[in-house]
Amino acid sequence: MGAKGIKLLAIYFRAGSGINAIYERLLAGIAAEQNVVVDVLCNEVSPNLERMAGVRNRYAVPFSKKMGSWYRKCLRWFGTTPTSDRWSRVAAEVVAEDYDVVVAICAGTQLTPVVCGRHLAQKLGCKFAIYAVDAIPAPGGWVRKRNEYWGKMRIVRRNWSAADYVAAANRYMLEFQLSTFRHKAGLQTSVLYTSSPEEWHNNPVSNRTLFLYTGSLYGLRNPDYLLRAFGRLLSERPDAELMLVGMGFKLRNINSILTPAERSHITIAPHTNNLAPLFADAKVLLDIDADRKKDPFLSSKIASYLRVNRVVVSETGEDTPSRELFAGYRTIVQCDHSAESVYEGRKHALELAESDDLDFSERKPLVEMFSAENIVPIFLDDLRRLCAQ
Repeated sequence: MGAKGIKLLAIYFRAGSGINAIYERLLAGIAAEQNVVVDVLCNEVSPNLERMAGVRNRYAVPFSKKMGSWYRKCLRWFGTTPTSDRWSRVAAEVVAEDYDVVVAICAGTQLTPVVCGRHLAQKLGCKFAIYAVDAIPAPGGWVRKRNEYWGKMRIVRRNWSAADYVAAANRYMLEFQLSTFRHKAGLQTSVLYTSSPEEWHNNPVSNRTLFLYTGSLYGLRNPDYLLRAFGRLLSERPDAELMLVGMGFKLRNINSILTPAERSHITIAPHTNNLAPLFADAKVLLDIDADRKKDPFLSSKIASYLRVNRVVVSETGEDTPSRELFAGYRTIVQCDHSAESVYEGRKHALELAESDDLDFSERKPLVEMFSAENIVPIFLDDLRRLCAQ
């Protein structure tokens, strides 16, 4: 007997942005399965979604900049989402079919997919599933404006409490999310790691002593330890370089931490999707978690780093996803949030990178865990059990 067929509607936003890659790797795997019908509702159709052969219908309902502005204001001031409600009503007129399950996929910056998912699931009388790649609202000081934090919390309580299924990107994040709302009877939960790109980067050893950080560096990710450690390392390795590639680099204290000569060894570059040449030039890859204990976030970049034959330095706090997942791997050096620990970690990573006995195949279990090939069957089995209830 074959697997039970499922007809699902996936809702997500920012189809034209970088975060869509996480959503669409998941959807591509699901849509390729037999006995599964996948329709997608979003604010814009990305080229990748357009090429996704397994998706049957692609519904695009624009969410204008003006609507986005009012969305943020109403969320911050009142904890309400009138623009999301309005978008949901328009979307309900566009989507005129029945489904077994509506799946809202979202990040913390845009909760409209969840609001719409709740409306549509209630209207259609079907199951409602939520997969959030962020902890919402971000805890422990990530959201600086107190009214914005409580505004998001009200939206979470109102909408997550209607869910039949809730998934998060790691165990810590799921535990946090489950503490933010009243659970519906029979609620199913799951951990779905954010899938990594399939591309491998097996490069010759770099001649440059380059430390590379990619992504964003803001909020509770404190760059001061990195800068102090780098200045100390330069006194021993004057050929060392530091490259920061991405956005949100607020290095407020750099002038007081590093001299002009030391700062000349640092390059800041804008976001790029073409990281291959940078990976090839780097000798060590850097990852920085929030400077707090038990932070539930796990950076999406670390999953990409795992497929690069470079030593990774993971700066993380106590009782975090990084501390749990990457402990015991020789090619992943862990350090604490202090200039001394970061310095020792980077020095050790450099020594490892310049040795001849590194075995990057030790990461195979991690690579498999973060692969779409592993995550898609878990998600699909979850949905089949949900729809069988």
